[in-house]
Amino acid sequence: MVGDAGRLEKRRRLLSARFTVYFVLAMCLFPQADYLEVLRLVKAGDPGLRPWTGVNRSSLTRARQRLGWTVLRDLFRAVARPLGGDDGLFHGLRVLALDGMLLAVPDSAGNNDAFGKSGSHRSPMGYPQARVVAVAECSTHAVLDAVIGGFKDSERIVSDTLDAHAGTGTLLLADRGLWGLARWHRLRDQGTHLLWRIERRKARRVQDVLPDGSYLARIEANKHSKAAGTLKAPPALVRVIEYRVDGQADIVRLITSLTDHEKYPAAELAALYARRWEIELVFDEIKTHQRGRPVLRSQTPDGVRQEIYAHLIVHHATRELLDEAARLHQSIAERTSFTRALHVVRRTVISPSGFSPSARRRDRRLGLNEIGQSLLPRRRARDCPRKIRSCITGYGSKAPGEPASHRRSPAVVTLNHRWHNH
Repeated sequence: MVGDAGRLEKRRRLLSARFTVYFVLAMCLFPQADYLEVLRLVKAGDPGLRPWTGVNRSSLTRARQRLGWTVLRDLFRAVARPLGGDDGLFHGLRVLALDGMLLAVPDSAGNNDAFGKSGSHRSPMGYPQARVVAVAECSTHAVLDAVIGGFKDSERIVSDTLDAHAGTGTLLLADRGLWGLARWHRLRDQGTHLLWRIERRKARRVQDVLPDGSYLARIEANKHSKAAGTLKAPPALVRVIEYRVDGQADIVRLITSLTDHEKYPAAELAALYARRWEIELVFDEIKTHQRGRPVLRSQTPDGVRQEIYAHLIVHHATRELLDEAARLHQSIAERTSFTRALHVVRRTVISPSGFSPSARRRDRRLGLNEIGQSLLPRRRARDCPRKIRSCITGYGSKAPGEPASHRRSPAVVTLNHRWHNH
């Protein structure tokens, strides 16, 4: 990978490009440690490495700059792959989710120009933020592809470059903030099936009413939209599913390319859409548990991109370990502990066994057993009102009878049959 990117050294270096890749990955595994401490931890994991005489923070920074960020991006795309088996499929389709997150980066001039801040131009607020839009497998939380943009960049535009692992045999879930008719056609041309939440004012041209309460409708490009450009996307025939969750007043409106109501019942698709929340848990794993600090450490835009892709590689490797542990103990990936797996990976990296294959296999076997013996309890459906427990507030808690604003998995799905009267 380093050679393909043209980053091999012309002379022998103590901090080679290959070793710098390992260092950047270790830097993301130990986010609280500084550069030299990370170097000591890597040294502890392989006592046979050369002495680090003369290596300081500046030399490590220059080594990262020589490596660049495209090497880590290509490495991530090379290792990222679906991990789920047939038990995680929906009628033979692999369920994926598309969404974005924001990561705070150091407040340097280069990061501010490349990524931007919240607030106005005259009064910017907080840290610059990098926008990461990703596609993840819902059953295993494995990130399959990701692209990096700035705070001011729209998630819709950034997501247009995500093509990996989207195609025949996949079902992509997305929220209404990522809707676009041209994007719909582009993904459908690749063979991807779609289940998308959409605004209530769209897809109003009813073509046919189906027996399960859903209906076929024609959706057209907004003629007043400036973002659509001069060339409008052609109309699309979609299947619309409307439902309520637990008797709530709000109607959730979905559109899908799965028009066969017998093979794909509306109630099953409505319950499946709640799986889109799994990608939010993926972002929580990366931002809260793995990153371990509120702001990334890289002071330059290229360093930020390098660090983000390194975090994605570490996350995918950890998720692969969790998936193997779940299969070994005949469980599901949802019950494995991501934080426990992180502890196992960190201990393995600094283990004094070095790079001996037999020792590595032994450490991996012990780690898999530890993860399998620390399974989480089965996840409960969130059918209770969300409450905020705080002893320092002048406001009362939410009454028990009030509906929750959001639920991770709906317990009851009530389809809207209002079109049967037409």
